[in-house]
Amino acid sequence: MNRNTNKKDVLDSLDIYTYIAELINIPLGDATRMNGHTHNDSIASTRSKEFSLYRSLCRNEACVRQHLMDLLVRTARAEKKNAPYLPLLRAEIRDDTVRLADLTMRRKRLEDRRDSLKGIAKLAVQYRYFEDLDRRIPKWSETAAVLGIALSGEELRKYVCSQFRDMK
Repeated sequence: MNRNTNKKDVLDSLDIYTYIAELINIPLGDATRMNGHTHNDSIASTRSKEFSLYRSLCRNEACVRQHLMDLLVRTARAEKKNAPYLPLLRAEIRDDTVRLADLTMRRKRLEDRRDSLKGIAKLAVQYRYFEDLDRRIPKWSETAAVLGIALSGEELRKYVCSQFRDMK
């Protein structure tokens, strides 16, 4: 296995960092896509998806909290027995604590975003995503009917999505 040292390798002759910088500086063009949606529409749909994750964040947070409580009980038992797997339990507690902090931070960020909305948009988001975490997310028309908003479901969706675009 004698390596050919006469020829240079491609990476030797190419400054990879300059190449990456050139790729980053390539203009991507207009924000309009093939299907006609603009960048603002994708921001609104991203915010909507973030709000729909609130339920799973709450469930995951409860599961991690319960697992952490179980780990604390197991750790107390292991300390009494002076068990050799005690460092593993402590490491798992540390990991779960970090995971719980991350989930709590993400949940609170969503609640802050909800609180930054005003009027009908805040009511609709509160009803759709934050109330009664065990039911499915209602359709926009159901949301308008339950809240007594005199808009069709599509009009309500467009209004709330326009508020999503204006959010921080």
